[in-house]
Amino acid sequence: MNSNSPTGTLLRPTLVTTSVRVEGKVPAPSRISSLDIARGLVMVLMAIDHVRVYSGVPAGGPTPAVFFTRWITHFVAPGFAFFAGTGAYLYGRKIGDRGKLAKFLITRGAFLLLLEMTVIRVAWTFNFDFRHYLLAGVIWMLGWCMILMAGLLWLPYKAILGFGLAVVGLHNVIDYYMPVVVPRVIASGWAWLVQILYFGGPIQLGQQGPELQVLYSIIPWIGVMACGYAFGRVMEFPEAARQRYCVVFGATAV
Repeated sequence: MNSNSPTGTLLRPTLVTTSVRVEGKVPAPSRISSLDIARGLVMVLMAIDHVRVYSGVPAGGPTPAVFFTRWITHFVAPGFAFFAGTGAYLYGRKIGDRGKLAKFLITRGAFLLLLEMTVIRVAWTFNFDFRHYLLAGVIWMLGWCMILMAGLLWLPYKAILGFGLAVVGLHNVIDYYMPVVVPRVIASGWAWLVQILYFGGPIQLGQQGPELQVLYSIIPWIGVMACGYAFGRVMEFPEAARQRYCVVFGATAV
C-alpha cells in the first residue's frame, strides 16, 4: 500500500490546489493529497501496533494508554482495503479502460500474494523454514480482494456499492448460524475454502505440506474494498460537496 502507488492517481486537476509552473505551462497534478495523508496516517497507526506486538505488550491493557493504542489501530485494515478500492476507481478513470484496470488489479494482487508468502513472512518471523507454516495476513487479504475486485468492476456502479454495503453490513449474520453451519462445512470437505473466505484459522496443505495460518479472511474485506471503489466517485465531486460527504460518511462509519 505504498503511497506512491499509481492507484492514488487523480483524474481531474480541479481537485488539487497546488501546481508547479514549467516553461509557462501548468502540468496536470497526479495526486490527491488528502488520500495520501489518510493512507500515511494509517501506516503510522499500523507501525504503533506492530511496536506493541514486538514489545510483548498484550492488547487491551492493563492501562488506558495500551487499550487505546490497540483500539485506534482498528482503523488500519479497513483503511488499507477501503483506500485500495478508491485508488482503483481513480486509476480506472484515468486510463479509461476497464480491461486494463482488471489486468492491473489481478497482477498487483498476485504480486501481493507472493510477497505475503515470502518476504513478509520472513520479515515477521525471521524464519526461512517454509516447510512447517505459512502466514496469510493483511497483505494476503488485500491481494485476493484486488483479484476479486477485477471481476466486480464490470458490474454497474450501483451494484458494486450495493454489494459492498451488503457484505459489510450483513456478514455477521452468519455468526448466528455457526453451530449449524460449521459441522456441515467440516463434513463436506470444503472447510478450507470457508476458512479462507470467512472463518480463518489453520489449514493443512496436504499430508506433508506446511500449515497455512489464515489471519485475515476475504469476507468482509472485499465488501470494504468495494465500498472504497464506490467512494472514488465522491472524490470527483466539487470541493465543497466532497468535504461535506466525507465528513458525513466518516462520522457515520466511526
